[in-house]
Amino acid sequence: MDAFLRILQSQPTHSRIYSRASEMLRSSIDTMDMSDVSVDSSTPTTMENTPVTRDMDTPEVGDVKEPPQDEESPQPTFLGMPVDIFRCVADYLDRSDAFTLKLVCRGLSQSKVMDELMYREPVQFDDIREIRLNDWYHKPMGRERWELFRSSIHDGNRNYVQKLAMSHWCMVEDFQWAELNLPKLISLDIAAIKDFVWTPGETWTWKELVEKCPNLFSRLHELEVCNWADYTAHSRIEYNYSYNDYTYKVKFRMSRRRDGGSIPKTILKACSQLKTLGIRGCSRHIAWNEWEVHQRVCCLVDAVVVNSPPTLQTLRLHEMAPFLPLLLKEVSSLEKLSIITVGLCSWMQEHRDNFRSYPFLMHRMIPGSQHRDDEDVFDDGTFEACSRNHMQLGQEAVEGVGYSLSNMLRHIAAAVLQQSTAMIKSNDSLKNVILHPFHFVNVHLPSRHNTDNHDFSQSEEMQYALKWMATTCSWRPVFTWDTMMCDVFPANIDSPTLRPKADIMSQIKRTFIGLRALDIPIRLTIGDRIMTCSNSGLDRSLYFGDFKHFVGEGPDRRQVLEPTEARFNLTGIAHLVDELIIQYTMDMPGVTRWGKSARKLTPGEKALMAREMRGWRKFWARYALQFINLKKLTCLVPLDIFLGWGRSKQLAGLLTDESWQLLEQEVRRTKLDGCLIDGLLVRTSSKKHPRLKFVKRVFFRKDLKTLDLDAPALTEAEKKEENSFPQGHPAIADLPFEQLNRFWPAARKVEKRKVVPVETAEGVKGEALEAEALNDVEQRAKKQKVG
Repeated sequence: MDAFLRILQSQPTHSRIYSRASEMLRSSIDTMDMSDVSVDSSTPTTMENTPVTRDMDTPEVGDVKEPPQDEESPQPTFLGMPVDIFRCVADYLDRSDAFTLKLVCRGLSQSKVMDELMYREPVQFDDIREIRLNDWYHKPMGRERWELFRSSIHDGNRNYVQKLAMSHWCMVEDFQWAELNLPKLISLDIAAIKDFVWTPGETWTWKELVEKCPNLFSRLHELEVCNWADYTAHSRIEYNYSYNDYTYKVKFRMSRRRDGGSIPKTILKACSQLKTLGIRGCSRHIAWNEWEVHQRVCCLVDAVVVNSPPTLQTLRLHEMAPFLPLLLKEVSSLEKLSIITVGLCSWMQEHRDNFRSYPFLMHRMIPGSQHRDDEDVFDDGTFEACSRNHMQLGQEAVEGVGYSLSNMLRHIAAAVLQQSTAMIKSNDSLKNVILHPFHFVNVHLPSRHNTDNHDFSQSEEMQYALKWMATTCSWRPVFTWDTMMCDVFPANIDSPTLRPKADIMSQIKRTFIGLRALDIPIRLTIGDRIMTCSNSGLDRSLYFGDFKHFVGEGPDRRQVLEPTEARFNLTGIAHLVDELIIQYTMDMPGVTRWGKSARKLTPGEKALMAREMRGWRKFWARYALQFINLKKLTCLVPLDIFLGWGRSKQLAGLLTDESWQLLEQEVRRTKLDGCLIDGLLVRTSSKKHPRLKFVKRVFFRKDLKTLDLDAPALTEAEKKEENSFPQGHPAIADLPFEQLNRFWPAARKVEKRKVVPVETAEGVKGEALEAEALNDVEQRAKKQKVG
């Protein structure tokens, strides 16, 4: 067990996958420091040399024995839950959650349920992806961790292992060990193993692997492989060896297909009981000719149809693939295939920024069969015999997936309507996927390259696709609003073809209205700046900086820099918003970043904080009373800014309704790149302490009625956001302490407690005790305010 703890300790950061149960558990349990965990690096054990182990739930002779109990009656375990109920709950936890519970909860340190969770999938794909040659041989994350896992296997836990991921650097002997020592292994992930391999090391082929491990593949129910038709992905493995070493160049490369075998021809055919096939990666499509279309699309689809066993029930595509339409036409011959899952979330995250270049992506289709000599190893000689129109097939592939979210949705809608024998689903949850509103509208003017620039946001195909994602994939997008948070929008976007501001905002409004009609809540986030700002500094940490614009005409025209008026283009949109998320990065205010600096803010940083507080006062004055349909307000902000919100008249009016409730959550720093707000990845360095105290608050209400905020009618200037809030404007004046909202009690002055005068035994009056008590109250109040 000590060896397996070392495995979890050396797990890379990017391998921690947040499941729905993992997020809740990590928010309440701190990450433990495992630096003192000892490791037993003994010889790997096998079924022949495994020592006799003690069942953790069965005490040995000499142990204190509990009174005999009825075996059929469930026994209380964690939080008093019966064993059978606890096992059902534990099924939603992952490997790291089980490990954390074993460390934190004394009663679970010897739990067999926790052991089963830890060993169910001990080595995952994210643990071994992109491991370089030197890392594998010389760092704990590589071969050392694999050997530690092997040494931790014994008769008491070998039956727990059900799924295992194998590294590109594994040898045939590793597969043979898994075949002999893991009898319950029915799921194998070899997606990290590429076709190309360099010396030194064992250069086994797919055919040799199947011949030496026939029983391993014959009992598999689930198999994950790399896209065997993606030449680029297999060739890029060169970088994981040593890019600067001449011995790892193309002329020294060997292929695992050199003896005629391949993944579809050998591995798939050997999996006679296969029920689930997963394919990772899809070919990138920019400029293809007919031969490349055949290699990237036809060869993959035909191999799935011809070589898959008749027992195949689920086909899992980890990316939105360009070959999906052709695949749906051909898989009808697989009678038991009932589910096809696609990686919609991964596609959306990968293409978050493509609204800048769409519709100027000019994918070219070139006739002919010209290709690089290096790709001959992937050529199976079926191009001439293929009767498909590769020019048309390639054009459909690149137009369906390569352009924009609108095209992708039309693509998936056509696929759903086309397929009748299998149900299409999403691999992962789309509940908190972050998107830009520009993905749903046409923000570019027609150009000479694309005169027919259609807007598909209101088409029937788009509406059907959105409804399908909402009902089938639980699609609840979060729209990032940072691009529109500029007083001179859209001049802040470096694109000469953008439509006028009124046109863009009217399209976004129509899109939001359409989403609400489909029962899809409108969720906005302020603070996700992956697409607009750098990864650090003031641009990433602050929101209310000065804006630049031109004044005057002709020779009198000049640039001026003025303080922001919080014209963030939410007028006309705010009444549609159901949820608003506001967050700051933990390195706020972002001046000194993570260097060794004093905890106390400098005068310049204090000025930045004061500017932010003034900006938020203008923001709430402009928009707070327009959020009449707001159901949830989540914030992760510095304490000073949160206390400043309490002095806003308009925000106090928004939260006046008795239906509002407050949830206070603790801000924890963790060694993982985690979700401080569910669904939003906050890019923060946890190795340093933030210089400001942060608070996390969630204001929510359960009723769906529209709030009666008694807001005055907007003037024409307010509708166009042309009004301003100069210093001393009544809209941004401080709210008196006596009128603060009930959710800001710490801002009120502490009432002094009265003490009845008493006579002491020495005849001293109680006035001295009263003064001392009042002084004590004041001191505690000051400490509370500072803390």
